[in-house]
Amino acid sequence: MRILFVTDTCHPHINDIYYFICKMGALLQEKGHRVAVIAPSQTRHYAKNRIDNIDFYGMPSLPSLHYSSFRISMPFSLQSKLKNVIGSFNPDVIHIQDHFILSKAVVKLNRKLNIPLIATNHFLPSSVSSFFKNKIIKRGLENFWWSRFSDVFNEALLVTTCTEAGARIIRPRLDADVIPISAGVDTEPFTSFEKKQRIKNKYGLLGKPVLLYVGRLDTCNRVDEIVTAVAKVVKTIDFCFVVAGNGNQKVALEKQVKELHIEDRVMFTGIVPEEDLCKLYSMSRCFISATRTELQSLATLQAMAAGLPVIAPNADAIDNLVQDKSNGYLFNAGDTDTIAASITHIFSNDYLHHQMAKKSLEYIRHHDVRTTAASFERAYKSCYVRNIIIRHHKEAVVSGS
Repeated sequence: MRILFVTDTCHPHINDIYYFICKMGALLQEKGHRVAVIAPSQTRHYAKNRIDNIDFYGMPSLPSLHYSSFRISMPFSLQSKLKNVIGSFNPDVIHIQDHFILSKAVVKLNRKLNIPLIATNHFLPSSVSSFFKNKIIKRGLENFWWSRFSDVFNEALLVTTCTEAGARIIRPRLDADVIPISAGVDTEPFTSFEKKQRIKNKYGLLGKPVLLYVGRLDTCNRVDEIVTAVAKVVKTIDFCFVVAGNGNQKVALEKQVKELHIEDRVMFTGIVPEEDLCKLYSMSRCFISATRTELQSLATLQAMAAGLPVIAPNADAIDNLVQDKSNGYLFNAGDTDTIAASITHIFSNDYLHHQMAKKSLEYIRHHDVRTTAASFERAYKSCYVRNIIIRHHKEAVVSGS
């Protein structure tokens, strides 16, 4: 089959969608399928590139105000460019990853083309509204994004999202069928224990067990809550809190660390290359997250693949991965005392740590990326056949009238 992914956020803006497309694309191509991606280009001009052995058709775009690596597609002449790309690639299935400019334009174009369309949701409006404090503005933004979401995703034959909790959130907003399919994680890179010493030297992590956070440093990720909890624990437990990532809250977090006098216990690495990140997971003792705006946390999946206990917020999407007191601990929003107690338990009790690590490895088997690829392959074939049946039925109705 020829499978065309469409997304408004992709390389070099590294996020869950980029990982999803690259991992799925590679595995689908191994199975004999052809894969291509429509995404924003890195300039104001159309460009075709080959990234990670996948053809990317880049639509003209402009940089966003907050993140230079995040590009916004330009709507001018977009329909004609998309029509040329789709006509050239001639996909059997189109798989959109969001409901923004490119996906919306492809859906509009597809009303005439009638190509089987699948949509996967990675988005919660709260990831945008969390930047605003005013409740009326928050509610207005969320209603706007949900309305846009429904308009686009209702055009799909099938909608997927990465957890059943996420499916429950979007089902009332859609007429289309919704099923959960995990985003999946490639577990193999996290089982290697080579070159740990090089990573320790590179990031200055000699001699201390590591509490690891991986992700963006934005308001919605609540890393400040983790820092507050770390300050309560470091007086009695010897460890280093490693913050791997970047974002608009980095300066504020560095200031918070300084004010709490824990500069010697907290390390900001910036964005860690993927080849180092796998080793960083495998040499850590515990992973921690505080975000409540993700449908499925790729970083949590990766941490579990490395056999780490996880401390995470008690949110619908997370509790599909983290079972409280089994492979980690859950805490309620803002409860820094519980975060601190959870850190203490995992870092001071070797037997508990070992048992939780074993559980993480057990649970992650259900999220292997190869299982995910097989699930989507079945979905593509099913929608392709279903689309033929629907088209033949419409033709029969027209000819009968």
